[in-house]
Amino acid sequence: MHTLKKYSTLLIDADNTLLDFSLAERLAITAACEKFGIEPDEKNAALYSEINLSLWKRHEKGEVTKDEIKLFRFMEFVKAVGSSADPKEMGKYYEKTLAAQGHLLPGAIDFLKSIRPFYKTYIVTNGLAAVQHSRLGLSGILPFFDGLFISEEYGSKKPEKLFFDRISDNIPEKDKRRICVIGDSMSSDILFGINAGIDTCYFAPKGAPEPYAPTLRAESFEELTKIFG
Repeated sequence: MHTLKKYSTLLIDADNTLLDFSLAERLAITAACEKFGIEPDEKNAALYSEINLSLWKRHEKGEVTKDEIKLFRFMEFVKAVGSSADPKEMGKYYEKTLAAQGHLLPGAIDFLKSIRPFYKTYIVTNGLAAVQHSRLGLSGILPFFDGLFISEEYGSKKPEKLFFDRISDNIPEKDKRRICVIGDSMSSDILFGINAGIDTCYFAPKGAPEPYAPTLRAESFEELTKIFG
């Protein structure tokens, strides 16, 4: 029996919490580079990842929209590598390729199986809606969840409290003390929980920075299972 009986509902992040986004991104940008005549090496993959992450962090702060991310990341990338590729077309190809990547982190399925009998579970993600629907469908994990909340479909995003309010309108549990959010991002998942007034579980390797104080912490799916399973 799970030890944290006080929770009835878990809000679980998708990318790099359940889905292996790092792998998906690397495969997609490598394919896009090959398609558009850019060297498909680790250096360029890392450059794109840095540009993309920076823009998503700005999105969390409300500085750029998702449509701006989709364009700006490839405008910056092709400029940085000195390519004449069309940023808009490269972006479309990248998104199509990314949407075909449903890879899970090792241990994700076993963790979901262990908690399924005890909680209402929901995926809560900021990713692009079309991409996330495809990737989550391919991953095979949707049967382990009672619902899916993609920020683009609810007019708000993590870490905004408004996103939680809209989620709360669509789940049975209304007592915030019985809800916990699990995720790998301090600036998205943990701050989201703090802003919403719910407990948080930081899923990150040992030594990861902690600018905010999570309620719980786990470094592996084994630890998550011990906490919630």
